[in-house]
Amino acid sequence: MPREKRHLVNGGIYHIMIRGVNKQIIFNDDKDRHMFIRIMNYCKKKYDCKIYAYCLMKNHVHILFEDKEFMISDFMHDIAYIYAENFNKKYNRVGHLFQDRFKSIHVYNDDYLLRLIRYIHRNPEKAGICKTEEYKWSSYKEYIYKPNIIIERENILNKFHSNEKIAITKFKEFISDNSQEDLDRVYVKEKLKDDEAIQLIKNITKLEEISVIKNYKKEKRNEIIREILKINNINATQIARILGISKNFKNRM
Repeated sequence: MPREKRHLVNGGIYHIMIRGVNKQIIFNDDKDRHMFIRIMNYCKKKYDCKIYAYCLMKNHVHILFEDKEFMISDFMHDIAYIYAENFNKKYNRVGHLFQDRFKSIHVYNDDYLLRLIRYIHRNPEKAGICKTEEYKWSSYKEYIYKPNIIIERENILNKFHSNEKIAITKFKEFISDNSQEDLDRVYVKEKLKDDEAIQLIKNITKLEEISVIKNYKKEKRNEIIREILKINNINATQIARILGISKNFKNRM
């Protein structure tokens, strides 16, 4: 079966995840991690793109990336190729290091963006490695202590407050808040169960019961459905089933 074509938005922000083939370890020591970060920074400059967050785990990497001119595939190809070439040479190995296809999901609003930043930075803590603020191999410390090495921290911090010190304090509070961890996890899943999709739609629409949507007047109903359609991990068939509307609803909008 042919692969589904990537849905790219010019100037869009993407959550990228690259994983070791067969989930194998891709970082054996800190020198490997330093090497990956140097390569990522080199590719960022080469393609004049923006990175808002990253986290290096044992067998995968998260990157929050802004694609200016459909450069996401070239950017990730270069990172994977250069790193794998150096890794194989260092460890006298041959063959693929990464899975053939990296995961990329379009970030469709600020709520999703900030949840992703929290999810990415909290990965080591959720994995039981260490506290978020203690982990060396994510962009968290760059937000707090080291401005403008790789990430575009001002763009994100300004969403918390115009004053940098206040913004950093609010950023730290936001990242440490695990009260919505289950919902954050739903946002980043590739496919959702119906109950998870309902949870996400409720959060986006701010409705207690989403069954009322089908009873709204056409203009209001279509406006809400258009917002729901932006969600990457809920397809039209699932939306129709959950809302109790016709499967052909898109043709009637």
